[in-house]
Amino acid sequence: MRSYSEKEMKDLRCNFEKIVLSWSHVTQKNTFGCPSYQANGKTFAILVTKGVLITKIDTAVKDTLPDQHQDGAVHTAKRNIEHWVRVPINDEAEIEKIMPIVKKSSEIVLQEE
Repeated sequence: MRSYSEKEMKDLRCNFEKIVLSWSHVTQKNTFGCPSYQANGKTFAILVTKGVLITKIDTAVKDTLPDQHQDGAVHTAKRNIEHWVRVPINDEAEIEKIMPIVKKSSEIVLQEE
């Protein structure tokens, strides 16, 4: 699992949370030692150092992302998760750019109820 450094990510996490925690049904908890975001209890995004893992993404949207975003496979002690996408974020401007993808992931999770 990718690691999370609060020291490196605090400002970006605060900006990210200012947006996503304003959406209805969204909560935050730690998953794999990283801040994660749920809609009605289902994870749609996990913050990692210098990036965010998107857990639910439309195939059409995924196919438009550059190849460097396609490395989201997560390996834990119990399983491998191949369908997640890692989107790099290094500054506040990049957070704004990825918000439509993050929002769509939260909407997909809400529809799965």
